[in-house]
Amino acid sequence: FVAIITTMITAIILVIFLIYVFIGLSLTKALFAPEKYVEWSEDEGREVTFPSSHHTLQGRVFNEEGKKGTIVFAHGMGLSAHYYRPEVLHFVNQDYRVMIFEYRGYGKSNGHFMSFRDAVKDITSAVEYFASQDSPLLLLGHSMGGYGVFSALDHIAPKAVIAYAPFRSPFSAMNVCAKRMGIVGRLAEIFLFPMQYLLHGTTADSSIIETINRSKTPMLILQGSNDKEVSIENCSVLKKKDRIHSEFLTVRIVESDESNGHVTIVRKKGENTINTETMAIVDEWIDHIM
Repeated sequence: FVAIITTMITAIILVIFLIYVFIGLSLTKALFAPEKYVEWSEDEGREVTFPSSHHTLQGRVFNEEGKKGTIVFAHGMGLSAHYYRPEVLHFVNQDYRVMIFEYRGYGKSNGHFMSFRDAVKDITSAVEYFASQDSPLLLLGHSMGGYGVFSALDHIAPKAVIAYAPFRSPFSAMNVCAKRMGIVGRLAEIFLFPMQYLLHGTTADSSIIETINRSKTPMLILQGSNDKEVSIENCSVLKKKDRIHSEFLTVRIVESDESNGHVTIVRKKGENTINTETMAIVDEWIDHIM
């Protein structure tokens, strides 16, 4: 009888655990659902594929004979690589080799995107595929891509890193999302955070603060003063500025109303070209460190 009861309790616990995992994975997939893929014109760059973990990622390379340097561009959460076409062409016109790609589960890349740490793995794989020893490497990212290019400093040594509105850690960003959803978001956290540990172990909530402090790579952060998604007072790097002691980090706060938001720091509202205000900051900084 005792054995039967023990078996039943074990089975119930197992079923509850499986239900918990199923709900957690379903919520994770929903949270990280990618943007609809946008096709590039056939005459713009060259489509490439490369491996990342067990996935095959799709990207596009431009100006492969560029002499000024190599840029690997990491897009933001929920946005397609094509959204950053103006930035890509801007750097191409300056004679850089440029690669932009879609994370696993985005666009034509296979697999499922389940975590901000997946972006770090995919960025590292993109660099391994595209970087050249004969060309100085610059990593550039926005939002999630900004977190990703900073995190990649633990694995690679580029010439420079530029990030628009990066959050400092996965859980800090997820917590902001949960707060905006109210009680539903708070309930979702019960499933989402443990799932991240299940997927990535102790690296699930890796912060870029210590990476910044360890790195001797020149780094630039552009942060909008009115960013609602990665606000200065919530999940931004600047929230923990008292812990940052790197002499290699430059931070520029963007104050103007047209450019101080999370997306407008890259693309002004209603426009489909580069943000000339923030790009001028980037260009000047790159010219200085190169």
